[in-house]
Amino acid sequence: MNLLKNSRSFMAGFAGLLAFTTLPALAQDSKWTYDLSMNLWFNNTTVTTDTPRGEVQAELSFSDAIKDLDFAFMGTAEARNGPWGIIGDLLYFNLTADGPTPNGRLFSEVAAGSQITVLSGVVAYRVHEDATVAVDLGAGFRAFWTDVDTTFVGAAAPTETFGQTRDWVDPIVAARVRVAFNDKWFGTAMVDAGGTGDSDTWQALATVGYLLNENWAFQGGYRYMKAEWDTDQGQSSLEFSGPILGVSYRF
Repeated sequence: MNLLKNSRSFMAGFAGLLAFTTLPALAQDSKWTYDLSMNLWFNNTTVTTDTPRGEVQAELSFSDAIKDLDFAFMGTAEARNGPWGIIGDLLYFNLTADGPTPNGRLFSEVAAGSQITVLSGVVAYRVHEDATVAVDLGAGFRAFWTDVDTTFVGAAAPTETFGQTRDWVDPIVAARVRVAFNDKWFGTAMVDAGGTGDSDTWQALATVGYLLNENWAFQGGYRYMKAEWDTDQGQSSLEFSGPILGVSYRF
């Protein structure tokens, strides 16, 4: 049941990403350009959640995620026409993080299984551009589909599992700066933040890229994302952070 539900969320998010960034193709103006990127994020994951047994904090390193064959998908698409740009970003995580239990005599450890789909979309306007620097400001949304199962592994007490499921959308504002170091090397920095009161999110990204030719580019850098939201049991949060590598195709 969880697999079917998350598959539907992932497909809905992927369809939304494609629709969001290909919508300009329907316009009469033919000056649109497109960038499609696939990314590998070497992220460490921290899950913090309130449960009837107390607050739990579980962590998962990228190396452990690879070893346990946990799954993650990351893709970005951008459409641009003159000063206007539309940026879409899709993340999918199916991860299990481990941590200490707040009830050490009753349970030996805690495992937090997280199935998370995150779809972001931003409409951006280029407020400054010269031969070296381009600055974009924008606004949009970040949608979350979350399913977190926290399992207290039994010691003196039987094993217990507490499930939390919530889907929501946060409005966000964003800023991005791109700097051309020369005709091949470039840098990008982007930050966004938003929320609704009972949820909030923000992220920061910094990369250095290399133009292989007029179509292909490689990028590497660092990305951080955090989300917090209220639940029936208190509050939950997710943090993803680590190096990122990507390849982009422009057409």
